[in-house]
Amino acid sequence: MSTRGTSILCGVAMLAAVASAQSSGSTVRDGVYSAEQAKRGRTTYDGKCASCHDGGTMGPELWGEAFLANWNGKNLNAFFTRIQTTMPEDAPGTLSENEALDVIAYVVQTNGFPAGEKALPPARALSTVTFVSNK
Repeated sequence: MSTRGTSILCGVAMLAAVASAQSSGSTVRDGVYSAEQAKRGRTTYDGKCASCHDGGTMGPELWGEAFLANWNGKNLNAFFTRIQTTMPEDAPGTLSENEALDVIAYVVQTNGFPAGEKALPPARALSTVTFVSNK
């Protein structure tokens, strides 16, 4: 086989490996956020989210079976996009990427999923992390 043919085969194999790793992804059970990130998220949540979401007065509660059933099988990027484009209700789009990621970490923690060693990745990588309804 020519050097060019070998290079093409190697490139195809690398692309297949990357696609396989991306499609397998992870779930919120896999320690996808850090405890420190969730702690920061609680501060943001308390200041910018709790007035509407605690008790489900204006927005839905972000924990429990109903929340998890609604988001089951959806990826964290969808949740991030919802937060970034619609929250907080009185000032949509004002949370920074890091604030939104921290809030997601807090929500995942509040739903009883374990922390890991690393913070959630940047938003563009969240499509490989999926919500699950059962722990």
